[in-house]
Amino acid sequence: MAFLPKGPDRRKRWVFRPLFLLIIWGLLALLLLINGIYETKRLKDNLYRLLADEGSALIAGLEKSAQTAFASASALEAFPEASAFLIPSPSNPLALDDSVVDLLLDLAFQVDRQVGSRTPEENELAGIAKAWHLSLVAWVSPRRTLSYPPSPEGLAEKDSFYRPLLEGKASYNIQRWEKKKTGQMEHLSVAIVRKAGEGILAIRADESSLRTLRRRVLLQELVEEWKGRGETRYLIFQGEDLEIWADSAPERIGQKEENDFLRQVPVRGGGEAMARELGEQKVLEMAKLVILGPDSRGILRVGLSTERVKEILETDQRNLLLFSLFLLIFGGAGIAFISRMENRHLARVQEMEEKVRQSEKLSSLANLAAGVAHEIRNPLNAIGMAIQRLQREFAPTPPDAQKEYLRFTDVLRGEVKRVNQIIEQFLFFARPARLDLQTVQIREVLKDLLLLARETADQHKIQLIDGIAAEIPLLKLDRQRMHEALWNLVNNSLQAMPQGGRLEISARGHQSEKEVIIEISDTGEGIPEDHLGRIFDYYFTTKEKGMGLGLPLAHKIIQDHGGTIEVRSVVEKGTTFRVTLPVPGEEG
Repeated sequence: MAFLPKGPDRRKRWVFRPLFLLIIWGLLALLLLINGIYETKRLKDNLYRLLADEGSALIAGLEKSAQTAFASASALEAFPEASAFLIPSPSNPLALDDSVVDLLLDLAFQVDRQVGSRTPEENELAGIAKAWHLSLVAWVSPRRTLSYPPSPEGLAEKDSFYRPLLEGKASYNIQRWEKKKTGQMEHLSVAIVRKAGEGILAIRADESSLRTLRRRVLLQELVEEWKGRGETRYLIFQGEDLEIWADSAPERIGQKEENDFLRQVPVRGGGEAMARELGEQKVLEMAKLVILGPDSRGILRVGLSTERVKEILETDQRNLLLFSLFLLIFGGAGIAFISRMENRHLARVQEMEEKVRQSEKLSSLANLAAGVAHEIRNPLNAIGMAIQRLQREFAPTPPDAQKEYLRFTDVLRGEVKRVNQIIEQFLFFARPARLDLQTVQIREVLKDLLLLARETADQHKIQLIDGIAAEIPLLKLDRQRMHEALWNLVNNSLQAMPQGGRLEISARGHQSEKEVIIEISDTGEGIPEDHLGRIFDYYFTTKEKGMGLGLPLAHKIIQDHGGTIEVRSVVEKGTTFRVTLPVPGEEG
């Protein structure tokens, strides 16, 4: 329950209503959301572009290294005698041949693990031979022999190669044929005793097979060398038929990996690398058709981890969310502050407008009052004088008739007096205030009010409470006018409690004795909220015989003294009028 500000019109007007504030705040939130989505997308595009640039650089470096290694291998195969002058290196044919031997042995053990305890099938041997471009893949046992291509005669010629393994004298055997002048291999055979099954597995590579295997070894060495750089997750070399030549997971070499993305790479040619995101694996894969030699092309695939990109995006989104919340909070506070300032400004404008309207009303009322006073006052005086003469000279002689006659003429005189008072009130509202200011102890005025209210209070069983402070600063007042204004407030409270209640009149100094606050509180019927804004309007009243001039009169008198009047009220609980009057400053 708050005091209603002074003035006749107190219905609050908003520059920004709460709904509009929510709409503006919502638009700000939507703008921040759109900006957040845009910024996140822009950052994601930039990070993926950087990752793609890294992948393109890896592909270019690997392609160049592979071309150099292939060119060196081709030159040394054409002129093997030059290998004697080379220091040991991966591209040295002698070192490559040792790597090829290891590769074939690893392949034999890998095939043994894949076949397990069962007897290998001919189509399995054929698939291995084709995938690795081998001249022979065979399974040999004392009772049976399977090979691809079928060549039982060839195997029989090599009984001395297989016999130690079949007799259990060795677990594996290697046989290589080399060129006498250079020591470079021309043929290679390896065989191992199967661990899980019966017999032995044999692999043979001729000169053409060795050339292919050397290049695969070179590619695999490049993969091993480059796979740990940057954000690289895997590196894969594949043929145009999508057969895997080299892989950071060596067990996949010789297999085929096919999908629509990879099938498009040879069709697109050797332009820019193609890219795709593998969300489940958190990988950005890039693939390009690379030229490895005059007659050799392949697909190079680079898988780059996107985990760091995801971490950066999550951090950025979290920071963006916190920043947006910060902006929303302070933006909302700023909007509320601006709206509050605008509402204050509007309130001042409304107050000025109200003063203008009040002046217009008073001006109209002045003209009306002047006319009423001129046209009615003289006839009223004549009527009053006629009534006095009637009472003095024409009273009937019989006592009963005389009594009735005098009562009747007294009523007429009272009504004439009442009309004259109405004219006086009109004139008071209309003409500028002419106050007879004098130093007044407001405490004495309030005590007089309590005394005047005592009889009515006793009749209606109203409890009067004196809350007037013992020490109150002196005020400059028109005692009669202020008495009239405060009595109107007291009388209004008395009329609001026809069934009894409590009326309290209090007064005290306030704010270092610079003003005096007077409160008149009752426990009466209260004022409905929709009437609160109109109680100081002229002629507004809810009473059957009221004129609606008592509260406006009190309001004007208090304003003419430089004071303010406020009201708070709750229906069925009561009303409080608060009057604030300034304490005059010291003259000197």
